[in-house]
Amino acid sequence: MLLRQEEVALSYVLWYSVGRFFIEGMRTNSLWIGEWIRVSQALSLALFIGAIVVWFIRRQDYPPISYYSDGNKGQKKTIKMVN
Repeated sequence: MLLRQEEVALSYVLWYSVGRFFIEGMRTNSLWIGEWIRVSQALSLALFIGAIVVWFIRRQDYPPISYYSDGNKGQKKTIKMVN
């Protein structure tokens, strides 16, 4: 699978939110939403779901988004010789 532009940032958000979700579960001084989930865990869960949604929306080919390339985008460079 090739990564499209900006998907590295999305993968960072995905993995950071997964790690943060479990790390926040180990804390003893947390702010709770009700009695079943911490605020920071809810935020991590929202970021994870949001990044997945954005990733799938970006993978739709309407219009196609270019993959990373070597930068010349198919253009041929010509060199002029000057006497």
